[in-house]
Amino acid sequence: MQPQKTTSTTTKSKTTKVKTSKNGNGHGSTKNKFLQNKTKQRSVPFFVMLPLDAVTNDNKLANPHALQAGARALKASGVHGVTVDLWWGIVERDEPRKYNFSAYLALAKLMEAEGLELSVALSFHTCGCNVGDSCSIPLPRWVEEACEKDPDLMYTDENGHRSGEYLSLGADLVPALGGRTPVECYADLANAFRRAFRKYLGRVITEVSVGLGPAGELRYPSYPEPLWTFPGVGAFQCYDTYMVANLRAAAYTVGKPEWRHGGPHDGGGYNARPEETGFFDETYGRYDTDYGRFFTAWYAQALVAHADRVVKAVRSSFAPEDGVTLSIKVPGVHWWAGTRARAAETTAGLHASGRPVNDGIYEDIISMCQRTGTRFIFTCLEMSDDEQPCHAGCAPEALLRRVTRAAWTRNVSIGAENALPRYDPIAHERIVARMYGECLGATEPPEGWRLSNFTFLRMSEAMFRTENWKRFSSFVRQAAEPPKAEALKSADDLADESGADSGSLKQQEELAESAYAGWVSSPFV
Repeated sequence: MQPQKTTSTTTKSKTTKVKTSKNGNGHGSTKNKFLQNKTKQRSVPFFVMLPLDAVTNDNKLANPHALQAGARALKASGVHGVTVDLWWGIVERDEPRKYNFSAYLALAKLMEAEGLELSVALSFHTCGCNVGDSCSIPLPRWVEEACEKDPDLMYTDENGHRSGEYLSLGADLVPALGGRTPVECYADLANAFRRAFRKYLGRVITEVSVGLGPAGELRYPSYPEPLWTFPGVGAFQCYDTYMVANLRAAAYTVGKPEWRHGGPHDGGGYNARPEETGFFDETYGRYDTDYGRFFTAWYAQALVAHADRVVKAVRSSFAPEDGVTLSIKVPGVHWWAGTRARAAETTAGLHASGRPVNDGIYEDIISMCQRTGTRFIFTCLEMSDDEQPCHAGCAPEALLRRVTRAAWTRNVSIGAENALPRYDPIAHERIVARMYGECLGATEPPEGWRLSNFTFLRMSEAMFRTENWKRFSSFVRQAAEPPKAEALKSADDLADESGADSGSLKQQEELAESAYAGWVSSPFV
């Protein structure tokens, strides 16, 4: 999800000292109780995302040989499973209620044969408008036709730009899709999925992620490419007729009809900095006025209500005996999160002015997960504050501490992902420490606390390159049995200390070479 690029660090086979951060958050330190106490806890299941186009627009496995070879290499390295986007625009492409899961069934069969679990994301969005999107996958054709007839089914910004990434939450209950509402369409697809994959549920497929917005994340499309560049504040997406009608009702309810027309006129636009706007300026911004508090609360609560509606509708499609955990994904919108106005989170719908720091929209979302028995997935597990540009008010560490603490205190299952592909040991060390409690920011994690799972972004040609694979496979072993040493070990050192015999490591390398060859001979994109 996270936009700016990070340069991976290449390390030689030698021990590298890493300084301990002053605030105790362990940016790179291995000397902490979180890793040392890990041996008393169960290992965190380690998943790897498949390519976005693992299934093509024509509903075929894009590269079966590379997928199988990659799956074998991952299994040999100790990976628990893989995740895949099940695209609405592929499985229900041509006609309403005409579902074709053939390629995904073949994928489930393949992963079962290789001994890997398959986590499935019901992806009700398009692919191609976000950072890291390497292919183009549209919404179903009949949905696109409905949007042509009624453009207000799409999120709209102040300047009238329509976002085709995900249907507007304002239209959630509008029967504009052949007599069905969007929420009914989401539930119907989940029902069809359950019927088609019944024999895999609870065995191969144990988690289903519910797509709630762009990139499958619970947010507004406030920072779409190419309109937006980091670290712009983004733009409010509340100008379609359905969102405006919702806002109008809310304004009349509080006795302020003058607030009914739309979002702030001085939000600045996609690429503005907070101080360049009238709304987000730290000193004089209108975000901290009665109007600002009203509008941002309405905007964010509409997003939380959308999540509640869709999750409940999808959950109704599954039965307890299916053995499936539902999850939702929330992005780590960390730029400007270190400022009072929190502009980027606000336009994304994840912050409301005037709410207490630890009792805001993230907490509302996690409470919704508590009510519905849903897992909360958060991105940017690998990020540290000192890796971010100082001019962008970034605060990924504080965000991670906040959501993990909120989930812990509410007894909500929480998983995490990295935001950008990383093959450097420093990022891997940081991720492992956080998997087992460092992200809570406490002196010592609660007994047995851990993330529910971790998902690495993503399987690719780069993963299977020799040096990257050595680092990655060592990372997987470290995640299962984190090192207790006071210095960060190289890939070779970790391999020597992991207990893996040379024959096993040799087999892993051969499998990775086979996967790389499959990728090069028939690339996904």
